[in-house]
Amino acid sequence: MTLDGLPVITASEMRHIEEAAYALGESDEQFMENAGAGIALLLEKELITPRTSHEICLLIGKGNNGGDAFVAGAHLLEKGFKVTAYQLTPLDQCSPLSQKMGERFKKAGGICQLFQETTRLPEKGVIVDGLLGTGFKGKVEGEMAHLITLANEAECPIYAIDIPSGLNGDTGETEGAVIKADTTFFLGLPKFGFFQGQGWEYVGELKLVDFGLPSALIEKLQPTAHLISEEGAKKWLPKIKRTRHKYEAGYVVALAGQPGMPGAAILSCLAALRAGAGIVRLFHREGTDLSSAPYELIREVLDFSDLSPLFEELTRAKALLIGPGMGRDKLAGEALHTLLTQCKVPVVIDADALFNLKSDDLPTNAILTPHSGEMKRLLNEI
Repeated sequence: MTLDGLPVITASEMRHIEEAAYALGESDEQFMENAGAGIALLLEKELITPRTSHEICLLIGKGNNGGDAFVAGAHLLEKGFKVTAYQLTPLDQCSPLSQKMGERFKKAGGICQLFQETTRLPEKGVIVDGLLGTGFKGKVEGEMAHLITLANEAECPIYAIDIPSGLNGDTGETEGAVIKADTTFFLGLPKFGFFQGQGWEYVGELKLVDFGLPSALIEKLQPTAHLISEEGAKKWLPKIKRTRHKYEAGYVVALAGQPGMPGAAILSCLAALRAGAGIVRLFHREGTDLSSAPYELIREVLDFSDLSPLFEELTRAKALLIGPGMGRDKLAGEALHTLLTQCKVPVVIDADALFNLKSDDLPTNAILTPHSGEMKRLLNEI
């Protein structure tokens, strides 16, 4: 199932969608059954036979993520797998729905163990993380932190249910112990925390589990972001005519690079070429070593006190890139101001150009690409 186009949402948005679904008559128990069955199906496809050689370890928290894990475990027991649940709290202290699914798991032949300091996880098999959900915020400590550390140190693949435990579902922030998953089976819709902060370092491969959210509720969403994959991104690129020439493919002018800082200029221009530009011309400061640049890249030395050669090329160009490694000195700042106030083509502003950027410089057809540190400075200055 393709993930392209799925809305990316916050934990609270997911909670509101589920509440709206319950108002329409949907059942939280049925949702849990669907989620657990979907997780079991994906795990079954992941694991190599013979099944008896794979012990599946469920890490069970007291919330409904633990219930999802119990349901998945019950289904996997029916398929011939050996499944053991490691609980942080006794079953009677778990959520009511998780208690019900835990009893079902035990009746299906599942083994339940209460986690203790001396507990050791099996050396072979897989680990299913059902400790915490997407609504968790804060720092994991104590026994749960110890269990997460054991799981991360085990030489076993880890599959997280909905989100790696300990990861903030909205920000991707991490405090204390966090599950480092090989795969995350996210439920319904992807969460912002997967892609922000440290999230991408912990989620591993993302796989969707459709647990039955009404499509009408998803269609009503007004998300601020959508998921797009590498394959999906290709659909946004224009179709290439066999007869096109380089100027039809797009002409990009770049102002980047100075002595000692050629790398960012080369990489950004290479990115433009790989994105499909037919011609890329790099204006750079004198003395910039471009010996490692691709031969397709046109290079031209530019004196920042005379921008006329660059403006001449902009009459034919389709886009301007400015900033990577261009420098932060007074001349660079003046050149940036002149270009942004007179440039008529779309412009990508990056790196050093962001340092000199002023609010009155910013054209409407600009794209800014700051990292977190640059963004903090921009928010204070613009």
